Amino acid sequence: MLSNLSDYPAFLERLQAGCGARSPALAVVDLEGLGDIDAALGYDVTDRLLRQAGEALATALPGGFVGMMGRHQLACMLPHVDGSGFAELAGHKMLRVLGEPFPCGEREVLLWPRVGLALSRGGRAVAPPTLLAQACAAMRKARRERVRLRLHAPDAAETMLEGVDLWSQLGDAIEEGALHLEYQPQIALASGRVESAEALLRWDHPEYGAIRPDTMVRAAEGTDLMPRLTHWVFNTALRQCAEYRQAGLGVGVSVNFSADDLQEPEVVDLVAQSLDLWGVPPEQVTIELTETAVMESHDATARDALHSMKGLGLRLSMDDFGIGYSSMERLLRMPLDELKIDMTFVHELSASPPHQRIVESMVGLGHKLGLTVVAEGVEDEDTLTRLRALDCDLVQGFYLGRPARLGYFMEQMLRTRD
Repeated sequence: MLSNLSDYPAFLERLQAGCGARSPALAVVDLEGLGDIDAALGYDVTDRLLRQAGEALATALPGGFVGMMGRHQLACMLPHVDGSGFAELAGHKMLRVLGEPFPCGEREVLLWPRVGLALSRGGRAVAPPTLLAQACAAMRKARRERVRLRLHAPDAAETMLEGVDLWSQLGDAIEEGALHLEYQPQIALASGRVESAEALLRWDHPEYGAIRPDTMVRAAEGTDLMPRLTHWVFNTALRQCAEYRQAGLGVGVSVNFSADDLQEPEVVDLVAQSLDLWGVPPEQVTIELTETAVMESHDATARDALHSMKGLGLRLSMDDFGIGYSSMERLLRMPLDELKIDMTFVHELSASPPHQRIVESMVGLGHKLGLTVVAEGVEDEDTLTRLRALDCDLVQGFYLGRPARLGYFMEQMLRTRD
């Protein structure tokens, strides 16, 4: 083993000494591909690959040292880094080194690294636990944002503390009924009828006020709260969908899932059990996933979950289409039923000819792939008219109906129908 590659206890000792150096930086590297290696080839192979990756970093970072933090993570200490620009250069070098295939018997495997960076500022020494916590927070931010590299922001402490508060209280909110769903109608342009309703998660926090759904997901991701939150949302949406269908509204429901949900081994069983429990026809249930989540479903677990949900009869939708990085080849392989054009493009449809051409291209692409196309963020009559002219299938937005709790949603829909 190289002298600048250590196990975790030895790395912490060297980190304690290194934090006294001028302008130290610390990187935490998460190797996502090792989770698949664990399942396919066993822990011994994973350990060998982690050591290979650590040795590659130790060789590429002269003057620094590397530690193995756990089954899928490495940490790198760089004693002398003059500012965030140099820290990011070091981070990109780590990504290049770890982005190459590693030999594994007769195979070569990719490890999918993500890097979080933290550094002392203004010449001040930073306690090792603080520097390590900051680098871990930056790495988690990179994972949430689906990017490869993030530098810890010096003003992020308050935001981090709020995230800790939300995480610690979210479990109680689930159990105590503090969360609720609101429903926004999705209307077919051809008939003018409400076809479905998107279930939107809400939490009125006593201290922080209305909490955005993506904030709740960020607080829960990577913890045992994520499957609990998804279970609550999906069950509640199907229970309330069954309620408004029994009242005479032949309307489906659309539920948002996160990328983490596709990694849960029991997610398909959860979906199947909820369908059986509430008796909602599966073809009336749409699972929405962001474009980034769908495109990053590169491993077998996520792909199998998508195909299994499709096999249950559910519809699958790519949300926020246009703001991610869709590969046409991968888009063709995904078992999708629907593309949902992001509101960023819809909002500018009337004022911007380029946006109109982009939306027209998206609608055409969706139809050529045999998919239903939904436009969200419709806020005026002119936008609605233009979408109708472009042959868009479904629309939703404040102009057509604001999100509302179940009782008010049912009242409005029944009144409109009558």
